[in-house]
Amino acid sequence: MTVFKLPDLGEGLTESEIVSWQVAVGDHVELNQTLAEVETAKATVDLPSPFAGIVTKLHAEPGTTVDVGAPIIEFQLEGEAAADEPEAAPAAEAPTAAPAAAEAPVEDAPVEDERIETLVGAVTISKNRPKRSKRSYEVSAYEREERPADGPVRATPPVRKYAKDRGVELAHVRVAGDDRTVRRSDVDAHLTGAATASAPAAKSRTERVAGLRKHTAAAMVKSAFEVPHAAVMHEVDVTETLELMRDMKAAGTKVSFLSLVARAVVRAARRTPSVNATFKADAGEIEYYDYVNLGIAVATPKGLVVASIDDAQEQSATELTANIAETAQQARDGQLTHEQLTSSTLTISNVGVFGVETGIPIINPGESAILALGAIRKKPWAVGDDIQLRSIVKLAVSFDHRLIDGAEASTFVRDIADVLERPGIALVD
Repeated sequence: MTVFKLPDLGEGLTESEIVSWQVAVGDHVELNQTLAEVETAKATVDLPSPFAGIVTKLHAEPGTTVDVGAPIIEFQLEGEAAADEPEAAPAAEAPTAAPAAAEAPVEDAPVEDERIETLVGAVTISKNRPKRSKRSYEVSAYEREERPADGPVRATPPVRKYAKDRGVELAHVRVAGDDRTVRRSDVDAHLTGAATASAPAAKSRTERVAGLRKHTAAAMVKSAFEVPHAAVMHEVDVTETLELMRDMKAAGTKVSFLSLVARAVVRAARRTPSVNATFKADAGEIEYYDYVNLGIAVATPKGLVVASIDDAQEQSATELTANIAETAQQARDGQLTHEQLTSSTLTISNVGVFGVETGIPIINPGESAILALGAIRKKPWAVGDDIQLRSIVKLAVSFDHRLIDGAEASTFVRDIADVLERPGIALVD
């Protein structure tokens, strides 16, 4: 047999979750055929087969988190000898007597070699088979009620495996059909009935923390408890920015509000380089970046991810509009690369798309600042000596107080506001 171990799917990730198997034991698979859908800490990917052969064993159930390097599937390749026969396959057609008593001990005595016909062929039971250890089994009241009348239990191998994987003994399953063959629906009905009989109605539900949610939880805890967060907020009149966007659209050029904010952030970071840096506590160093890989927080069906727009300082507002939209869609589709998920140096979280005015975001690990962009609201605003109804947005910047002082953070926010109040700067500067 050839064992396939879980590879590193993300350049340094230590584990992945098996979301679903696309093959089953006994299937013949081709080279590069998809074996399973696997979720890493950042994305869901298809796992291709490195071999062509017959699947002989699956080592992990769907929903299981597997360490990199652990066995996940076995194959019998062409020319390989088949594995040893199992100790004793269940006989689908062989008559079996129902247990005589609820607590009767069970012991298998040695038997002579014989062949038992099953639904998929014949197996040999050796007389040298070792004895099974004695055990007792107490049948619950529900199981006694659901036990079928005396007679053989019939089921196909897939149904037997389905029942075994769920801890169901076929002898306790009520058969709906007249042919006394246990089907998957019978097993499901048994499980549903047992749950109904033994448990009250649930008032809550639980979900296992895995994949992206597990990664996000660990990253947020690390940032929140290792980085001394502080924040500054500022309201900005963006009426002229919105007017510019309308004029550009009428002229055939479409730019997004977020792209203009991105231009403002990149420009402001040049004057306050500490917001585009990493505090390396272990090394006692601060690393400043000459480029801005702008992280865009994206809500996906599996949770929040930060996708990087690399070298944002080199891009115009129209280029940023296209690249942000494309990258956000890749994030929602789970198609981001490891590089896109780990290379950002400064992040924007556009909470305004959810209709809220602002928030105090947690800094993305490895960065020193994050901007929360709120929703645009119509508000009375002082313009000279007049009060006018203007379009106002609230900015909030969380920053790492180890390397950014309040004065620097305030300068950074004020510089962003200057561009949004006079948006022509973002296009020509």
